[in-house]
Formats: sequence, C-alpha cells, structure tokens
Amino acid sequence: MLLFSTLKLIALLVFVVMAVLGATVYSATRGGWSRNGYFTIPSVLLIVIALFIFFQGAGSGVTLALMGKNIEAHPVEALCINGLAEVTVLMLGAIVLSNAARQNLFAVFRLEGFRETPALAYLLAIPMMLVAQGGGVALSALFERFWKLFPHFYTTINSYENASDQSMQGLVTATSPLAFLVILVCVAIIPAIAEETLFRGFAQTNIERSGKWHTRPIIALLSASFLFALVHASLFKLPGLFALGLTLGWLTYRTNNLFTGALAHALNNGMIVAALYMNPTDAATSSNSNLVGTGHLSGTTAVLALVLLLPLMALLVYAFNRVTEHLDARGNAERELQMRLEHDRDSPHEQSTQPHE
Repeated sequence: MLLFSTLKLIALLVFVVMAVLGATVYSATRGGWSRNGYFTIPSVLLIVIALFIFFQGAGSGVTLALMGKNIEAHPVEALCINGLAEVTVLMLGAIVLSNAARQNLFAVFRLEGFRETPALAYLLAIPMMLVAQGGGVALSALFERFWKLFPHFYTTINSYENASDQSMQGLVTATSPLAFLVILVCVAIIPAIAEETLFRGFAQTNIERSGKWHTRPIIALLSASFLFALVHASLFKLPGLFALGLTLGWLTYRTNNLFTGALAHALNNGMIVAALYMNPTDAATSSNSNLVGTGHLSGTTAVLALVLLLPLMALLVYAFNRVTEHLDARGNAERELQMRLEHDRDSPHEQSTQPHE
C-alpha cells in the first residue's frame, strides 16, 4: 500500500516549492538584497528563476505566434527562436542586471583568468566533462529507481519526461548538413555561452563575493549547480544535472575563466547533436538538451559505473588542480572583498577625524 498517492506527492512538492520561495523572499527582504556590491543567495535565486520563467515565456510565446502548435514541422526555426531568447533574456539579462548594480563585468563574468589559463586546462576539461556525463547518467538512473517506489507518481512524471524528451529529440535531430550546423549553433554553442554566463558567471560570482567576512566559493559552487539543475525542470535527471553543474562550476572557479566551462558545456551538447545526426535510431535516448539522461541503466550497472568513474574523476580533478595551481586571478575575489572590508573599517575613522566647519 502506498504511503503517498500521486496527488498527495504533487501537492507536497508544490507546497515545498512555495515554502522555499516564500522563505527566500523573506530572507532577501530581511537580510538585504546585496552585500559588498553583490547579490546575496536569496536575491540570486529569485533573479535566476525569474529570468528563466521570462525566457520560457518569451521563447514559447514567439514560437507559438509564428508557427502555431505545429512546432515539430519547423525544428530549425524553433531552435533559432529559442537560442535568440537565451541570448537576449538569460545572457543579456544577467549582464544588464550586473551593470545596473555597478558591478565589474570583467570580474562577475569570470574573464580575469582568461590570459592565464593554460591550454592543458582546456584539454583536461573535455575528459572531465565526459566522465561527469557518465557519472550523471548513473546517478540519475539510481534516482529514477527510487521514484519507482511510488508507482502512480512515477508513471505521471515519467510520461511527462518521456514526452518532453521525445519532443526535444525530434527538434535537435538534424536531417541535412545545413540543419546540423544550425542546430549545433543553437543547441551547443549558444546555450553553453548563455547558460555559463548566467550560472557560472552571474550566479556563482555574486554568491561567492557576497560573503560577510570571506568569499564563499564552495557555497557558491553548490548553490549555482543546484539552480542549474533545478531550472532544467527534470526530476529524474536532477542529480545528473547537479553533477554536471558542479563540474562546470569547478572548471570555471579554478581558472576564473568562463570559457573553460563553456567549452566543456558546448562540446557535451555538440556530441549529443552529432550522435543524433549520425545515427538517430540508436542515439534515441533521453540524453538531449537536458545534457544528461538516465540511460535506462539497471541499478547494478549504475553502481558499477560510479565505482569505476569516481576514481577516474578524482584523478582528473587532481591533474586539473595541478595545472591551474599557480593561477593568480583566482585570488581576485578574496582580495577585492578584503579591500572592501578594510575600506569600510577605515571610513568611520576617517569621517570622525574630519574637522567640523
């Protein structure tokens, strides 16, 4: 006998989401929307969710207005509209908000380490992303098996996710070389740049630099990765997307270079598009624009994959850390925060010593 019915589980999830959003708004209102000139965690959470809702609404609205409900008949055009919406809402939206807050755009969007990043760091980012992909598939497979303990709820969510996956797969499966190139740009390059700008740039940097006494890179990495997984709106793929977010965030943090993670992100998406183009039948899995699927793995296979991939990832992380060990730009965040704190400590003293007229 089920402890929870489908309706009760959905109601519980809705309640939790509303409670979290309410607590976030309360926390932002009570504790302040910014600190040290950067947005705090509650502010970042609300901003990112708002941008994604606007992005989905704008993209879907324009697509429906131009093509009606028969989107599958115009996949390239639909993906172009989606890509344009990502650039204008997610990327430019984040840049406009940072500029309005008078932040250093070069610092916020992780461009300070661009000149220092060695070529080997870019090369190591590729196998790290591939291993994270495989590990993410295994984690998502185990997570999906957990939800099978609630069969009615699982059936409802699985129907939605399968329909979403099949719809997206139809859109990103190219039927000609020209369509392949366009889809590659719209599904691999544009999302990589736009999403990395928002998550690893705007979100991760603001959370990291809004610490009270020190920067908080670990909290920023975890928070931005969770947001990245959350907005892709896939319950079963949530752990896998979180693992990918952690990998992308770590690559970006260690180099203080947005392009390191963006390259890995683009290559991962690009391989999915290429696999669907070269063999659309065998590549018809749930790995699509969500970056990672469950792969329909058994529990034993998923655990075995994790046992094999985790040591490999540890080795790659060690190598990447050695390669990026001496990058000076990574310390810019802490240096800036300490300068701000020192200025704030000196300001009252300077004001008190000013002669009265």
